[in-house]
Amino acid sequence: MADISVIIPVFQAERYLRQCLDSVLGQTCSPLEVLLVDDGSTDASGEICREYARKDSRVRCFHQENAGQAAARNRALKEAQGSWICFVDSDDVIHPRMIELLYRAAVDGQCPISQCRYVEAPELPGDFAGEKKGSFTVLPMDEESLARLLDQDAYPGWIACAKLIRRELIESYPFREGRVYEDNEAVCRWIVAAKRIADVPEQLYYYRTNPGSTTKGVFSRKSLDYLWALESILKFYGGLGWSAVRDCFLQKYLEAAVGLHRQAKQTPGLEREAGRVERNMVCFLVGQRIPLSSGQIAALLEEMHPRLLRSFWTMCGLFRIAKQEGFTALVRKLRELLGGKGK
Repeated sequence: MADISVIIPVFQAERYLRQCLDSVLGQTCSPLEVLLVDDGSTDASGEICREYARKDSRVRCFHQENAGQAAARNRALKEAQGSWICFVDSDDVIHPRMIELLYRAAVDGQCPISQCRYVEAPELPGDFAGEKKGSFTVLPMDEESLARLLDQDAYPGWIACAKLIRRELIESYPFREGRVYEDNEAVCRWIVAAKRIADVPEQLYYYRTNPGSTTKGVFSRKSLDYLWALESILKFYGGLGWSAVRDCFLQKYLEAAVGLHRQAKQTPGLEREAGRVERNMVCFLVGQRIPLSSGQIAALLEEMHPRLLRSFWTMCGLFRIAKQEGFTALVRKLRELLGGKGK
């Protein structure tokens, strides 16, 4: 029985699917099984899946009506036989030794998750399959270590791909079906439960940038799931009392809200979604009692309510005067603002 199960959700992937499957089946690590879930493709993807299943006994394919990537991954997980799971997207490519090196790092480092770096580009780099050393470092996943990694912009990737993961971790928190960015939301929980991650600092996974993909395309209502994922992550780390980690993700959340608000205003027919972004954000921040700095508030006002920005900074100045210089100084400043009127 295969100890490693590679799960590949497939949807409209006929252009790149063979290249992806060849890279997986050409791995130096064995035994492994490959589970393909055709998620209602209308192109030749389903037939390609059946073709590879016929010619390689390690491949099993399943077909379902379109239900999204999360549902496809969860379906494959139920069918998988391996105790280690590796997720690969159907338009990506993995290095010939990726699974071997990740497995060795996980076992030698006694870690339930191992991960590598990935290269992101529209076309596969010519030197991608070059020699790799496979050294690794064990990273503790406590609050202090994770916050430090976030501050250094070295956060261990919050995508499901480019990793080897113990099956029970995934089963403890499956992907949320019907959502996009579902792996971002789940992986943050897995790494905390793992407590330790073996990190291989080499690019062993090729992530194909595709402007037409779910996460790289123009603004749509599905884009709002990115805010959902970040809100869920903020709740999770806030619930652990990891305020330093939560604050790192808070900045990502505010930047995403500003960006999506701007995209919505500029997308014909979706202008009203800008208001939805703002309302949901305010309700979330108030409901979770998440404090914002004056700079963060100003950035939100500048995008969403530029006319209020001047008033906001004026109020900040008044509060600062009242706190530092006292009530008399505050009254003097108010008189200046009012043009000297009043006693």
